[in-house]
Amino acid sequence: MAKQEGVERLVVLQRRWKAEGFAYCLLLSLAIGLVGMLLSGWNWVIGVGGLVIGLVVLLWRVPYWRITMTDIVRYLDRQLPGLEESSGLLLKSGEELGPLERLQAVRMVDRMGRMQMPKPLRKKLWIAEGVFLFVVILCIGAGKEGKRMVDSDNEKVVVTKVSPGVQGVTITIAPPAYTGRVKRTQGSFSLRVEEGAFLRWEIRTSGAMDTVSFLFNDTSKILLRRVDSSRTVWEYSVLAAHPGFYQVRAGGRVSELYKLEVIKDEPPAISVRSPQGHTVLDYGESTKVPMRVELRDDYGIGDASVMATVSSGRGEAVKFKTQELRWSNGFGGMKYDLSKVLDLSAMELKPGDELYFYCRAKDNHGQESRSDMYIITLADTAQLMSLEGLTLPSNVKPEFFRSERQIIIETEQLLKSRDTMSVADFNAKSNDLGIDQKLLRLRYGKFLGEEAEEGDVKEPDTKPGAFGDAAKILDAYTDKHDNAEDATFFEPAIKAQLKATLSEMWKAELQLRTYKPADALPFEYKALRLLKDLQQQSRSFVAKTGVKVTPLNPGKRLTGELKGVEAPVQKAIKEAGLSEEDVLRMVLGILEQRISGREGLMEEAMRSLGKAAASRPGEFLDGYRELRKVVEGKDADIRVVQEAIGRLLPVARAVPSGRVSAPDAGLSGLYFKHL
Repeated sequence: MAKQEGVERLVVLQRRWKAEGFAYCLLLSLAIGLVGMLLSGWNWVIGVGGLVIGLVVLLWRVPYWRITMTDIVRYLDRQLPGLEESSGLLLKSGEELGPLERLQAVRMVDRMGRMQMPKPLRKKLWIAEGVFLFVVILCIGAGKEGKRMVDSDNEKVVVTKVSPGVQGVTITIAPPAYTGRVKRTQGSFSLRVEEGAFLRWEIRTSGAMDTVSFLFNDTSKILLRRVDSSRTVWEYSVLAAHPGFYQVRAGGRVSELYKLEVIKDEPPAISVRSPQGHTVLDYGESTKVPMRVELRDDYGIGDASVMATVSSGRGEAVKFKTQELRWSNGFGGMKYDLSKVLDLSAMELKPGDELYFYCRAKDNHGQESRSDMYIITLADTAQLMSLEGLTLPSNVKPEFFRSERQIIIETEQLLKSRDTMSVADFNAKSNDLGIDQKLLRLRYGKFLGEEAEEGDVKEPDTKPGAFGDAAKILDAYTDKHDNAEDATFFEPAIKAQLKATLSEMWKAELQLRTYKPADALPFEYKALRLLKDLQQQSRSFVAKTGVKVTPLNPGKRLTGELKGVEAPVQKAIKEAGLSEEDVLRMVLGILEQRISGREGLMEEAMRSLGKAAASRPGEFLDGYRELRKVVEGKDADIRVVQEAIGRLLPVARAVPSGRVSAPDAGLSGLYFKHL
């Protein structure tokens, strides 16, 4: 009896695990079918096909439905050590078991009754349930959005509100080919279409009509063409070139205002992430410069490239060589993150040459954009080592400017004679150069006030005996020029460049002190370049200029004769009437206070809003519509009108105003004047 009870427990586990495995496959298959329906525009045939195919594949790849009793006892023996790997005894008949095996089977069944059986498929079942619920929520959200969108030519949007005398309308919108969008139809008059799209209205009237027309922007009238003999179907076609608004006139009745928004094709947007606008490559730096460019367009990138120009030589001997660098990948998408390595050596750039480049991109419509110009300069070490210009006056250059140049020369000589020197002599010479570099750094540090020790701990003023100490009190308010942070010998920009120079000298000194003169050369050259740039920036050049003045007549001086001298006259032309801005501001006040009897101002403001609505209907048409209701004496939303007028008005500029006099009638000012 005990053995039979154990077998029944194994059978229950087998059924439960098979059911959970099948539910796992079914939930994932349902999710696959729903995703297929969503992507196919709610085609139930594709959804059922995805469900069946997904279920077959999952049952084949995940065969939980083939779980046998042998599989169960093996799993139990691995997961439950208390069964002592004896679960397989339950699958043998009584004749096959010996006395000890029968006793072990009874003990094992008793233990199974007290143990918690494992649930190996429960976690996978929870995952499948989560995936299924996520897909269901996604389909519900997409279904709500899909009610407002049309994805095929035969699909029509339900008309919620039509104009008087019109039973229905079908508007076919065929976007230009460069947009990559499919033709669509809609059943509402308000339109938001791509620039250049082909529009075709097909209007069905509630009865026979003599004429049906469109009134665009309150100015132009367009007659629709009759399609059938019953005079109930009318059509009109046009290319969407300009935004505006229109009304439908059918049977003597006019509809409300409808928007015609035209989405313009924007040119490609180019963003160069690296390198910087002006990059200088010093001695020892890699001549391979990475470049990262991001391209974006609303409908798609058609082509892109990099235009690079190499400038070599100086003065009248300068030469330019232009080449176009192509990207390795194709185009057609709306966003790209591109990368390229500019190999200056392959472009044959030499020290002193410059590379000018910009990125260009064309969209599918043929519009082209260009980025800013970027410059990469290879530092000319020969120019840095020249003595040209050292005799010219400089306000910043110290008298020992050539010391850094001498350190570079001796460093290069040390590297050339390395093979003929012993290691001890080489290290000693490198350390001596490091000491020279330190002395030079300290000399330049004098210009930043580094000749005094900094960081001294000051005693607080609250210390007994410090009360009344003038030196300690003035210490918080005086400007100490011997402090590096407070030095005011130079302007902040010059002081920052001097600090950068000292930093490069310190790095060179570190390499020299550690017997690495080859690694110190890049820092030495950069320090020399910064010093030379500082020298060029600090020179003062005064151009020779000549001023021609009217010659004086000594005979007329001090005579007091004012003949021919006229007082200055200011002429101002004042426009008659009110300006458009004045009218709009007055209408805002009228609407705020609900003042009647100002119909003329209202009509002028309505004309201004009408012009704005013709160019930007999405922004001003609602305000124009409500203002028309105000003029016609109908109920209108005043807040919408005020917001539209507020957007139309220019931003008020700040103007100077006189000081408000004090309430003492100027007595305080008189007092300070006499004081």
